[in-house]
Amino acid sequence: MHGMTRMFVVLFACLSLVTTLSSPAAADPADAAGYETIFINDFYIASEDPANQDASDTMHTAAEPVVIPATVPYIVRSGDTLYQIARSFGVSLTAILAANSIPNASRLSIGTQLEIPVQEPALQFADGQTNVVEQVLSSTLTAYTAGYESTGKTPAHPQYGITYSGSKAQEGRTIAVDPKIIPIGTKVFIDGIGLRTAEDTGSAIRGARIDVYMTDLKEARDFGVKKNVKVYVLGASQRDAAY
Repeated sequence: MHGMTRMFVVLFACLSLVTTLSSPAAADPADAAGYETIFINDFYIASEDPANQDASDTMHTAAEPVVIPATVPYIVRSGDTLYQIARSFGVSLTAILAANSIPNASRLSIGTQLEIPVQEPALQFADGQTNVVEQVLSSTLTAYTAGYESTGKTPAHPQYGITYSGSKAQEGRTIAVDPKIIPIGTKVFIDGIGLRTAEDTGSAIRGARIDVYMTDLKEARDFGVKKNVKVYVLGASQRDAAY
C-alpha cells in the first residue's frame, strides 16, 4: 500500500514538472521592451513594436514623383533657327546643342530631326507612341458645341454634329482648325488639354486659332478665350489615314 502511494506521488510530481515546462513563461517586462504582447486562442505571440521597426521594413504605398528625362522629336521646317526652336519649346539653346550632333549651329537642313530635351510632364505624351513634333504654335483657344449657337444647326438638321471631315464630333477628340495651318486629320497636343484631332473648320477659325469641341453649352461658354497656348502639331506619321 505504501509502495503504491509512493508510486502515485512520483507520478504526480512528474506530471507537475511536465506541465510547468510546457506552459508559457511570464514575459519579463525588461525583456519585453519594444514588443507588444498578443494572446490569440491562448497562444502567446511577441510582435515587434512598429515604433522600433527599421524604416527599410516599412511598406511604402504612396506614389512618389519620379522625374524622367525625356526628349521630343522635332522636324526642322523652312525658316527655322535653333533660337526659334529653343524659344518655342521653352528650353535653352545649349540644351538643344548638347542633345544633338549639329556641325553648324547657324545652318539647319530642312527635314532634319532634332531631339528636344524637355522636362515638362505635359510633353511626355501619354499615348504610348513616339510623337514627332512638326510645328509649335502659340494659339488662341475657344470652345464650341454642335448646337445652333455655334453652328447654326438644330438637332433636326441632317448635318447636325457632323464635322467638316465627315466624322461625328466627339468631346475629347474633335477640334476645329484652319486647314491652311493644321491639315484635317492632323493630331495636335494642346498644352493643358491633351491630344486632339483636327476634324472641323469654322468661319471664325483663322490662322493658329483653335476651337475645342464640347457637348455642354455652359462648359463651352465657361471655357472662354485662352490666349498664347502652346500647341504642338504632330507629324504626318500620327495623322489618321481616314481623313
